[in-house]
Amino acid sequence: MMKQLIPYLTTDHCKEAVDYYHAIFGGEIKNFQMSDGIPGFEEYPNKVLHAEIVVSEQITLYLNDIFQTPVAEGNSVILGLEFDSEAEITKVYKALAEEGSIEMELQEAFWGAVHAKVVDKFGFSWELNWEK
Repeated sequence: MMKQLIPYLTTDHCKEAVDYYHAIFGGEIKNFQMSDGIPGFEEYPNKVLHAEIVVSEQITLYLNDIFQTPVAEGNSVILGLEFDSEAEITKVYKALAEEGSIEMELQEAFWGAVHAKVVDKFGFSWELNWEK
């Protein structure tokens, strides 16, 4: 059986993204590895090879910088988050939407939950859900 599905977010501004998501979700930043001094990455100075934000036992985000292929932003992957409280979903919704865009306002959904869709400032799509 699989243990965990971990999203790996690739962006042009990884150091900024790590700080951004850490401020929103909390947790611990681990395994933060820069490209400087690593053989094979001489032409990519000051880039993040790998970073992890461990929010809880169930939630970990991996992040890195773009190296060769430009990232095409799109909507083929959506990151879904389930929350334990209205205060928690509201806090994360406001933080992700602050410099991003709202696709669906935080609202009562037909299935009885509070739900929202947000694209953050790095172009990643999030679906937020709190089952009351």
